[in-house]
Amino acid sequence: MMLIRPPRFLSPSPSPGTREPRLRRPLDASRIFSSPRPPGRRSRPRPRLVSPSTDLRRLTARIVDLTRRRQLAQIMEEVEAARRRVRGGGLLNTIVMNAVLEACVRCGDVDRALRLFEEMRGPMGCGVDDVSYGILLKGLGIARRIDEAFEILESIEKDSSIGGPRLSPHLICGFLNALIEAGDMRRANALVARFRMVLYEDHSVLLYNLLMKGYIKSNFPLGALTVKDEILRQGLKPDRLTYNTIISACVKSAENDKAIQFLEDMKAGRS
Repeated sequence: MMLIRPPRFLSPSPSPGTREPRLRRPLDASRIFSSPRPPGRRSRPRPRLVSPSTDLRRLTARIVDLTRRRQLAQIMEEVEAARRRVRGGGLLNTIVMNAVLEACVRCGDVDRALRLFEEMRGPMGCGVDDVSYGILLKGLGIARRIDEAFEILESIEKDSSIGGPRLSPHLICGFLNALIEAGDMRRANALVARFRMVLYEDHSVLLYNLLMKGYIKSNFPLGALTVKDEILRQGLKPDRLTYNTIISACVKSAENDKAIQFLEDMKAGRS
């Protein structure tokens, strides 16, 4: 006798309490022997590799920030730590060391700046460039060690300095500004006369603005007016700083009428 299976839709439905058994996947051996992840914790991302150039840029920014706070000891400590990290005591590049050199000058430790400069241009150093010489000249000017600064300038002029720096207005103006800030107009004028051809090669009013500031600091503000006449003779156009310095000189000399006239000239030049 042949049994006929009833259609599926006529078969009795399973009871609500029973569930059909589900097929289980075979266990993976690697999951069995691996340590389970703690609940609620995510896996840590892998640290990204940072290039040495990025580290040096961060170090330079850090040095600049500490220089503003006058924390020279902290700068030297972090630089030594960076040297130990770079290839087990290797060299940092010239940009970083120039920032350290600037920190020494800003913090008033010119002797340390000189030692660092000698280390940089030595056979085992990272090398020096025009920026290095400019920072050192500025530091020597601030410390009133004028003879040493002039010796460096003469060696650069004779092309006998390590690093091949070029005698440029930017290189000299840092030293000139240090003399002017100290009120030493005699040596400032001597510097301008000695390197006149170099200072005038870029046809900029920067040099004249520095000289005018020096006359104001040296209690001879009307000397700034003679500098202004020299600007016009050279065919240069006074900028806003030039006029502001001249106006300040006139006010300091109680020449209020001239100050008002220069103010009108500045407004007319800007219109």
